[in-house]
Amino acid sequence: MRAKLLWTVATLVALMLASAMVAYVYREPILRRLAERSIHESTGLRAEIGELQSSLTDGPFTLHGLKLYNVAAFGGSLLANIPELSIDLDRAQAADGIFHLRTLTLNLDELHVVKDAAGRLNLDGVEKAVRAQVEQRMKRRKTKQEVEFGGIDRLQLTLRHVRYTDLNRPNRTHSFDLGLQDEVVTSLKTETDLQTWVGVMLFRILMQQSLGTAAPKAADTPEENTPQ
Repeated sequence: MRAKLLWTVATLVALMLASAMVAYVYREPILRRLAERSIHESTGLRAEIGELQSSLTDGPFTLHGLKLYNVAAFGGSLLANIPELSIDLDRAQAADGIFHLRTLTLNLDELHVVKDAAGRLNLDGVEKAVRAQVEQRMKRRKTKQEVEFGGIDRLQLTLRHVRYTDLNRPNRTHSFDLGLQDEVVTSLKTETDLQTWVGVMLFRILMQQSLGTAAPKAADTPEENTPQ
């Protein structure tokens, strides 16, 4: 089950990238409220932003205290708590439909994955909807019809607490700490580079989680039973 949850985390990271792109479009005056409304329209998720920092010229765009909430069908509870989401987008390339990030910082402190009575996860279909919205907005701005991934020069990623709830069995909630803190990767030039890195990262986290679960069992062996 943890492997499936880790891929769900990867889906959320993709969602954060797309949400950042949507919010970036609305960084002008009345920034925070427009960004919250834009994220809601694009994802169906209610958003709250504690603080938004942006330059009207080329430069980083940062959201502090970003919280996304599940839709009513999944209980309306907190889906994700993101203390920091910061992007530095190449605006010249963005005008041509190329999504090139000079820097990306994502700090995901908490993720609540919910499975409803029909077996659907709360993130099912959200990433697809966001991508369609981003491409539609780019098209309205008379850019390319599709958004092309132009690479990430520097990515700094923190992934911590994940909680899983099955609404059919709400008392059987699972939670664990991914323990990924300030992971830095550079020169992700293509979507293949990004997918490969995500796969390696998730495999490493899964192995660490497996070893962490097994460690207490090994420690339970009494010292007096050790052969002399």
